[in-house]
Amino acid sequence: MVVKASPAAPAKSAGVFQDIINSIFEPGVNHGVMLVMNCAFFGLFVILLYLMVATNFNLHVCALTAIAALLFGSIQWFIMEASAAQQRQTASSASSPMQTPKNKKKKKL
Repeated sequence: MVVKASPAAPAKSAGVFQDIINSIFEPGVNHGVMLVMNCAFFGLFVILLYLMVATNFNLHVCALTAIAALLFGSIQWFIMEASAAQQRQTASSASSPMQTPKNKKKKKL
């Protein structure tokens, strides 16, 4: 017997790597992908901050840090907006009843 998760209850996570593999076949971004991306950016920022201190705040390293911070912020913003749009779409489709297509005239060839 196969049990499907209802739309109201989110499916349980099978693990980070399983979430990443599943994200290939599912629309949107799941928790595992977000976790790996945030950890990668955290590692990048740690290295860039170390380089800033080690190079006495070299202009090039500071510029790279600023670019990385802007990239991280824009990715986070885009994912937040995409998930909000998806929630609005599911809310509007759930609230509106199914409309039957009107009789359309068939074109004769």
